[in-house]
Amino acid sequence: MLALHDICNKLEKYKASVASSLPEIDDLDAASKSLLQRYINTTESTDPSSLIRIQAIIDYMYEKINIGNWKEVKLFIRKAITIATYLKLLAHVKFSAEDSDTMIKQAFKIIDFGILFGCPLDKEPQLLQNCASILSSVNVQQSTQIFKDSPKRNSHITNNTATEASKFNATPIEIIDCPSMEHFYRNYILMEKPVILDNCVNHWPALEKWKDQNYFINLAGPRTVSIEIGSKYTDTDWTQKLITIEEFIKQYIYQTEGPTGYLAQYQLFDQIPELKNDITEPEYCCFSDSNDPVDVMAWYGPKGTVSPLHHDPKRNLLTQVVGEKQLFLFAPSDSQHLYPHEHELLNNTAQVDPRQPDLDKYHKYKSAKPYYCILKPGQMLYIPPKWWHFVESLSISFSVSFWWE
Repeated sequence: MLALHDICNKLEKYKASVASSLPEIDDLDAASKSLLQRYINTTESTDPSSLIRIQAIIDYMYEKINIGNWKEVKLFIRKAITIATYLKLLAHVKFSAEDSDTMIKQAFKIIDFGILFGCPLDKEPQLLQNCASILSSVNVQQSTQIFKDSPKRNSHITNNTATEASKFNATPIEIIDCPSMEHFYRNYILMEKPVILDNCVNHWPALEKWKDQNYFINLAGPRTVSIEIGSKYTDTDWTQKLITIEEFIKQYIYQTEGPTGYLAQYQLFDQIPELKNDITEPEYCCFSDSNDPVDVMAWYGPKGTVSPLHHDPKRNLLTQVVGEKQLFLFAPSDSQHLYPHEHELLNNTAQVDPRQPDLDKYHKYKSAKPYYCILKPGQMLYIPPKWWHFVESLSISFSVSFWWE
């Protein structure tokens, strides 16, 4: 295990690149920028009171990002949060009076706040992730078996897709075995047709490692993530919460009562790169009209999590790693039969629940043509752009979606 002095030295090696990133926050108010610059370029950070002053800057920036629409927050404000978070981390590691284990857990919380609310610096885009890796190397401990029994929320008897599809008067989605690139492109990308790809990710370590909830706790238990609380995001009582991964597993994966918690549409692999080693980006994502990187999202939760019927603008390869999910898909041409919400924020979400459609209220749904599948571990479902899809987990579930244009 690294000594405290060695940790500080490893963290401080990024000071020069952070200093060179100051022009990226030129639009920040003069007082805040001056303080940040002082702590980067001088030895004042040796003063324990620096932690209080840096926190004041972070609080000020946090107030700014909570005014108005998140998408409209200026990048220089979020970059200032990243820089201030790095400086707060240095001060915390140097001057914390806590025992080493508590100090490291708090350090992870500091880092994750910066990752969640800041944004990458141009000259050091992985700054906070690299700092987390340094702390992870310090926090190495023997794997512990925190949970021995399978959680009750995980209980489920696998059903046959064809049998279930017939209950909903739906067409089973086609399954093909690891198609060639050309076959996939010609028959599904060009035709904008959904399909399940089987035996394409058998080499993923995640298929075995992620079955055990203890794996996540031992690898990233102290890391803070944002989860959704509530059955689905269209419910009035739906909310979000910051929580550590260990707390999330204890409170929402292993508890049989209480509200549903869901780590949904979350950039977990950017925040915790170690998990990225357990998966690989499918080659099928190369069929792109853009040079933008593929968006890789995590979906982790107990039985019963629901994503209401909605559509997305990008292509999607939804890969099931742990557990099973049932999905209903509808072609874009069925939009008129699905009753999209009229509100601008939800106009990509339908009001109909395909499991139990209220045909008196949504009588046009009778004309819709549903497609259905139960997605099993190791399978990938290709969802073309603008195709409506409803998703429900039938057990504890971990899925990875790859979105691209």
